Parts: sequence; C-alpha cells; structure tokens
Amino acid sequence: MVIIALITTAIVIGIALNIPLSTQAVSPTPEKPVPKKTNVPKRMKKTLDLGSFGVMVRSADGSEKALTIHPVAILHGHGPWQPLHNAQNHFESLIANPFMAFPDLNQVSHSPTVQKELSRQIMDNIAPTLARLEPGWTIEHIELHPALQEPPS
Repeated sequence: MVIIALITTAIVIGIALNIPLSTQAVSPTPEKPVPKKTNVPKRMKKTLDLGSFGVMVRSADGSEKALTIHPVAILHGHGPWQPLHNAQNHFESLIANPFMAFPDLNQVSHSPTVQKELSRQIMDNIAPTLARLEPGWTIEHIELHPALQEPPS
C-alpha cells in the first residue's frame, strides 16, 4: 500500500508540474479620470476710471452747490487689455453730454434711484465704444461716486 501511495503521489506531482498554470493579474482599482484642462479663459474683473465731471445744481434749500461725479466702470471679461489712453477724450464726451442733460442732477448726490438712472445712461453711451476697443470685455455696472460741495469762491 505504501508503494501504491508513493506511485500515486509521484503521478499527481508529475501532472501538477506539467500542467501550465495561467495566473491572472489582479487589476488595480480604476482611478477617477482627471478632467482635462481646457483653454477657456478665466473671467476677470477690471475697473476703468472714466474721469471726473462737475456741474452747479440747486440743493433742496435753494442754495447753489457744486455736484461732482467720478464714474468708474466695473468690467468683466477675458482677453488682452489695451490701455485706453487715446479713447479717454471720446469717453469724456460720451459721459459729459448725458451728464449735463440729465434732468434730475440735483438729486444725484442723495437718491440711489436717480444714481442708477444716470449710471445706466452713461453705461448705454459708452458700451458700444468699449466693445469696439476692448472685445471680450463688457460693463458690469458703473459706480458714480457723487459729491455735493459748496461752490468754489
């Protein structure tokens, strides 16, 4: 019996050594795909100083005051930005005309509604010029920064 057991063991070992074993590699857990970066430009903000404009107005008590506004355009967009030095005179005329013709100038210093109306009018006047000079940039809003002071002596 021992001999039969040894022969059987030898046959089993011989067969086991001659049978090709195919090992299957364990695949690693798939990693989450990394999103590819696109060349979409990041939107940025810029401010554009539009100068300073003044006019004499009558206050609520009937006295004359000097109203000064210092409009600043808040822009958003992308792309290259060129200095607008040559366009400053053009912007000034586009702002001065509606400013001087605005019917409620005496309320600009204290009325947010009137400020919004004047801001909208200025924005409508300068937006086409800005779009032509700076493609890719649009006006988000215009801050007026009004000041009402005693007239110069």
